[in-house]
Amino acid sequence: MPTNALLNPLVLPILGLLVEEPRHSYAIFTELRSRHAHMTVRNGTVYTLIERLRAEGWIRNDDSRTPPTVEITPEGVEALRQNVIRQVMDSELTNGHAFTTALAYVGILDKEDARELLSARASAVRAGVARLDDVLSKTDVPRLHMIEAHYMRSKLAHDAEWLDQVIADVDSGNLAWVTGG
Repeated sequence: MPTNALLNPLVLPILGLLVEEPRHSYAIFTELRSRHAHMTVRNGTVYTLIERLRAEGWIRNDDSRTPPTVEITPEGVEALRQNVIRQVMDSELTNGHAFTTALAYVGILDKEDARELLSARASAVRAGVARLDDVLSKTDVPRLHMIEAHYMRSKLAHDAEWLDQVIADVDSGNLAWVTGG
């Protein structure tokens, strides 16, 4: 776990699940394991993070329900929004996990903010493609010895196309924007 528990990659999905609905702590754990198979989800880590999020004021107990549940606070919703923005913009172009996790909760943003954020990410990805194009065009090294750079260039180009399509779907209404901050 990171030294600062609030930087743990599970924080964003925990908050995201609680935006959907209040949940019992064990339900948070099981839903994380179900939805985020690409992440290591340990029972002890989830319970520790729930306690840390509670101490931070981002979640609180709702003892009026049986069984008692955990719900997100307005401060937690804002923390989720800020974490989504940070992870979409700051995650490495070649490391999909942080971006993918943030993308899962981009609906916490209003439509215009999400569109702007995805556009900025698409621009950054296209800049990554351009950097690789520049490197590859200036080398005399056989393709086989730079195969990973060619692979990454192809992957980033696909990511840029995908983001452009999502943005077009948002603009056209083909991707209905149901939630928002």
